[in-house]
Amino acid sequence: MSTAPHNPTGPLIDMPAKTPAALRAAVARLDQTALARFDEHWTSATAQTRDEYSLMPARAFTEHWWVWVAVERWPELATRFRECERITADSEDRAERRAASAELGRILAEAEAAAA
Repeated sequence: MSTAPHNPTGPLIDMPAKTPAALRAAVARLDQTALARFDEHWTSATAQTRDEYSLMPARAFTEHWWVWVAVERWPELATRFRECERITADSEDRAERRAASAELGRILAEAEAAAA
């Protein structure tokens, strides 16, 4: 997943600035395979921003990837996040899906708080 050295007491990288260039660099350090998704999303967001004469698509893009970096820079948190996503999508057990969904919210809140 990452070429950065693992630090068990802290994040793999510092939080980048909330700019597309800084976020792209962070995504590249954390997960090279995510760069294609990042670039496709950026292309789509800028086209939508231009077509709608609105900055909201670009802002939504920035927020999405900033939170993605906030989670992914903590390997254990990212692993648990993906497991909760899998449970939410695949589990037949409604209570298990609800618990996993609630945990997703807690993980996002924790990652965002640590990033601030």
